[in-house]
Amino acid sequence: FAQPHARQRADMIFIGLDSGGAKTAGVLCEADGRVLARARDVGAAIVGMPDHHFYDVVGSMIAELCGHAGVPQAAVSHLAIGLSGVDYPDEQAQQHQLITERLGLDDRLTLVNDGVVALWGASPAQRLALVQHGSGVTSAYRDTYGAEVIYDSVDVAEVFDLRRAAIALTARMIDGRAASTGLRDRVLYHCGVDATDFASKIFRQPAAKALRASVAPVVFDAWRDGDVAATWIVDQAAADYVLTAQAMTAGMTEEVEIAFGGGVITQGGAALQDLLRNRLAAACPHAVQIPVALPPEDGAAVLAGFRMGLPPRPLFETLAQALEPAR
Repeated sequence: FAQPHARQRADMIFIGLDSGGAKTAGVLCEADGRVLARARDVGAAIVGMPDHHFYDVVGSMIAELCGHAGVPQAAVSHLAIGLSGVDYPDEQAQQHQLITERLGLDDRLTLVNDGVVALWGASPAQRLALVQHGSGVTSAYRDTYGAEVIYDSVDVAEVFDLRRAAIALTARMIDGRAASTGLRDRVLYHCGVDATDFASKIFRQPAAKALRASVAPVVFDAWRDGDVAATWIVDQAAADYVLTAQAMTAGMTEEVEIAFGGGVITQGGAALQDLLRNRLAAACPHAVQIPVALPPEDGAAVLAGFRMGLPPRPLFETLAQALEPAR
């Protein structure tokens, strides 16, 4: 992308949006990284083409961000959206065209999978990989700016999910296929059921899905207390996270930064990051583990700036500095 005129740089305004199944988050900032507005709303993920819900959520958020910042929507230089559901190359051109036309963005839109903006938020490094496990699994990497790649975007290969493993292993402890440990009773307590009702209620009670999705802290607490079953689960998860990172960066022979993030991984705390660091050092000697620095919406804003010809690092670092007091 051609470098913009210096005067144009000073006048640039970017919006970064990140939208998945659970939430949509947005930031509006100037070219120097000064944040003028932030907003959050419900998720607006798509399946196939964007629907009315997507347009309602995203259109309202753009208007809210511009309203809080006191700028007209026409003044936005570029909008980058990381969106769950932007997965297949044969759909992406039409998705981009429909959103551009509906929101009146002309050539001011970059539309990518939400894993790409998460990657842009991890670090300003050119060679970078991210393994993110939250409500789902997202992995992405690049070896230079603008060459971001989503790795197994719909998780067909199924990265090890310690939440599913905890539910399955608890069932095996109950029916005798696995030796019982304290993890069994912790999971039962978390789910609010006894052993005789576990198999049915863990899938049928009204809160079953939420309970299964929120069991990670139970596993990590048991792991930190030395529970054998929990230790096996966490070891399996860590090994698969590192294997995913190793596969993504296999062709990179120079130093590469690797981050592990997302809600499930974050709940493992410093102890899990240490375990990942030790495994990564053995599997990828050229890798440097780093923490995720920015939320995905800020990563989207950096991507928007890059699309307009700005070097990513200064904008990234200013946004990171602005977040430090809140961390």
